[in-house]
Amino acid sequence: MTRVFLEDDQISDDTAVIRGSDAHHLLVVLRMEVGDEFIAVDERGAEREAVIITANSDTLTAHLGPPRRSDTEPPVRIEVYHGLPRASRYETSLRMCTELGTAGFVPVLSARSVIRLSGGAAERKRRRWTRIAEEAAKQCGRTTVPEVVAPLSWEEALSRFRASGASGIMPSAGLAGGDAPSLGERASELARDGSGSLALFVGPESGFDLSEEAQARDAGITLVTMGPRILRTETAAVVAVAICLDRLGAMRAPRSSRKT
Repeated sequence: MTRVFLEDDQISDDTAVIRGSDAHHLLVVLRMEVGDEFIAVDERGAEREAVIITANSDTLTAHLGPPRRSDTEPPVRIEVYHGLPRASRYETSLRMCTELGTAGFVPVLSARSVIRLSGGAAERKRRRWTRIAEEAAKQCGRTTVPEVVAPLSWEEALSRFRASGASGIMPSAGLAGGDAPSLGERASELARDGSGSLALFVGPESGFDLSEEAQARDAGITLVTMGPRILRTETAAVVAVAICLDRLGAMRAPRSSRKT
């Protein structure tokens, strides 16, 4: 069922007022009318069944049912620090990683990043990426929209990582086929340690350079291998998130749907 993310100021008791792009999508794109239903999600991630009670060209009001909790969000918070690749590749990664359950995205202007952004251009990109993440979250039934921060320099990204207190992992193409620990092995170790927050560093098209990998090690980030094959940057991000979520126990079915 179609879902809409609402801010607190859009809700009053059991009524929601929706304007702008969400109203346009419901009324014009989906051709919904009075009496049609959708799912509203509030800022705390609670779902509420919504029924349209009034509608005009650009605004609708909906009656909201009681809030209920959904078990779609992973218990582990993963932030993807992605060395910025070309726009289409990053947007593919952003969309698919959101569907898997990524909690946040940190675009990194690393040494080998093809794209260079600053000022107004960076903020416009951030807004576009946030819209992509929101649409992906709606499509896959999530109850939160991942945070997408403005692009950071490599030094700023490392500072953010150190302040976060998260465990860090960086797949390295230079370790492909070597004796380094695999991504899955390291994620399993974190699962045994009860880690609740993970920073996953993924390089751009040519990977992070050697000095960045050395600085990552110094910051406490573990370099790992993802096997003997070289993956495209967007493929590497999606596969890495899936492996980590699986090993950290976040890909199991919700308890209510498990067979006994």
